Amino acid sequence: MNPTKKCRTGAFLCPALLALALNACSTVGRLGGESFTLEGELPADFAFKAQAHYGAAGNCDGRSQTKTFKADFDSQPHEYRFRIPVNYRDGMCDMQLARVGLFINARYGDKDWQQTYDNGGLTIVDQLPEGAPAFQPDGTLFKTAECSWLFQISKANSRDGELSKLLSCKGAGAHITHEQLPGKTVRLVFKLSGEDRPYLNGYWLNTEAGWKPCTGRWGTRFEELCTDPPQHRTFNMDGQECTVYPNCTE
Repeated sequence: MNPTKKCRTGAFLCPALLALALNACSTVGRLGGESFTLEGELPADFAFKAQAHYGAAGNCDGRSQTKTFKADFDSQPHEYRFRIPVNYRDGMCDMQLARVGLFINARYGDKDWQQTYDNGGLTIVDQLPEGAPAFQPDGTLFKTAECSWLFQISKANSRDGELSKLLSCKGAGAHITHEQLPGKTVRLVFKLSGEDRPYLNGYWLNTEAGWKPCTGRWGTRFEELCTDPPQHRTFNMDGQECTVYPNCTE
């Protein structure tokens, strides 16, 4: 037998196996080290959660996985910063980021039912849609989400006549390409509008004293589509009977 064709796999590796092993280690290290940063600012009394979803690459038979990142409520404006893996190895499978779900929570009072939320997301695409913002030369993608409170008379039987609010955040997300994501920073800043507005258009009348809920069309216990001339009803807010929002009394 030609001694040059022998390959010992005990204490030493033959060149072919050594190259294969080094390549495998390089792949593991590369996949384990790729990530991007999601950061930004939150208004007071906001919390934020990002949930990254991963799928197995290629033909690997691996289950989808999630990783969750959270920023808790704070009574003051505050910042968040998450380092989110773009891909990693799990057993024999290469897991790749498929999407990132965003969950924006906010509170407008100290009761449990005075917390609400809206959703957004980072969508992973092969090619950016026309007009979608791209990463800047410094590696940062900047977006602003505009949030506002939408008020209505609560539909819950236990809070009959009580004013409740819903959160609406526009622009809470972005399209990003997978190949450009490693090492980059997505900066998503949330801003809260200083002016609340009704959840239902045409059901509250905007007067000099404030917003007044209409009634008289269907005879329900909620605000109704305003009539001409308008009729108004009262509602409860912070333990008081009110006629206008946000000042309660005229």
